[in-house]
Amino acid sequence: MLHVNDVLKPERDKYAEIWSHPEYREYSPGKENVARFLSVMEPTLGSTLVDIGCGAGEAGLALAERGMRVSWLDLTDAALNPQVDRKRFTQAAIWDWRWTRGPHSLGWDYGFCCDVLEHVPTEFTMLSLDRITRACRTSWLQIAHEPDAFGALIGQPLHLTVQPFDWWRDRIALFGELIDARDLQGIGLFVVKR
Repeated sequence: MLHVNDVLKPERDKYAEIWSHPEYREYSPGKENVARFLSVMEPTLGSTLVDIGCGAGEAGLALAERGMRVSWLDLTDAALNPQVDRKRFTQAAIWDWRWTRGPHSLGWDYGFCCDVLEHVPTEFTMLSLDRITRACRTSWLQIAHEPDAFGALIGQPLHLTVQPFDWWRDRIALFGELIDARDLQGIGLFVVKR
């Protein structure tokens, strides 16, 4: 059995290394989903949101430009865009309880977690889902169901929990009301409300 702290440093080091590769930095799945999130969720001006597993923080910046009050969370700050307000950034693992009780964690209206949960070690997926759904009234979870290609750049897989749509749907449903679930051919999109 893995202990939470045993996996933290190796995972943080792995992501600091992968973010040093320009190929990995070129595409932001989160930023690509901002328009879909806004059209489906229709958040009100001034709603609060945490960009979970934010990477460079591009999605959160785009959502802030559209009037949301955004906080950022990631395992490492290695890729963080300098425009991200450092006072609103928390460096922590999703499965770590501390991010849900920090200075920005009065409870967010939305959690935005796009192409992140498949990167979590399988042992911590349930803990991560618990943290997200406790901290956010409504959570937007996009999860890839296929192995990654970028891990070859560093000789390690990045997608540690490659599971089918039904596997994720059944687990997410344990944490709240599943108000939307779509299988988008290799990617699952889930909206869960606590």
